[in-house]
Amino acid sequence: MREVAHSLFKDEFRLTTQQKAERVLTRIALEREALAIIPSEHAEEFTSLVLHIDRAENQLIIDDLNPAHGNRRVAEGQPFFCLGRSDGVYVGFQSHLLKTTHWEGYGALCIAYPDTTYYLQRRSYYRVTVSAGDVNHVEVQRRGARSLKGQCHDISGSGMRILVEVPTDFSLTEGEYIPLVRFELDGIELASEAQIRSIGPLRSAKVRQPMRTVGVQFLNMTAAFERRVTNYVQRRDRELLRDAKR
Repeated sequence: MREVAHSLFKDEFRLTTQQKAERVLTRIALEREALAIIPSEHAEEFTSLVLHIDRAENQLIIDDLNPAHGNRRVAEGQPFFCLGRSDGVYVGFQSHLLKTTHWEGYGALCIAYPDTTYYLQRRSYYRVTVSAGDVNHVEVQRRGARSLKGQCHDISGSGMRILVEVPTDFSLTEGEYIPLVRFELDGIELASEAQIRSIGPLRSAKVRQPMRTVGVQFLNMTAAFERRVTNYVQRRDRELLRDAKR
């Protein structure tokens, strides 16, 4: 994680608005993503979880560190680095201990809410939920298996998450090469090679044709494809920020 920190904490990866930072940190907390704690003056790293975000008090509640002696290290009062992942992208910030506390009956640490949050490669990987009608007719073509139809849930400059019917011929596998994923974005048809990066759980096993979410990473994108997707992500991100302020 120290190698990631050396790349992450740069001005080019600084989140420029507090709204974006809050959304990223909230996602880490909701998805219970592991948080690496790195005291700057020690070689050892520790792990924790974000349990609660309290903007009113300008603080975060995180789980006791593992191994447990990490609590003594951060109690020395020196600032430390925190690194986690949001949708697979590294997120980091610097903080310091405010006090030890308890959360839902277990030991926890109250740390300062970060002044600045960093999001690695955010221009390429920032993911936005799509608005109804923006992304249509998603088709996933497979080698030696039937094509799948789906609905786009969210999209970034590097990939998208698609809700698809579970195939009845050959199961999907992580790492599977996709010769073509095709979809309409704002009425323009786009297509790219892709690879399956994640496969979500079944939405319901009781229906005749169950659905699941599949995350794909775009491969060998053309310049026009990448430009259209990135422009949409940036525009949609501004729309979401505007709506959040209302």
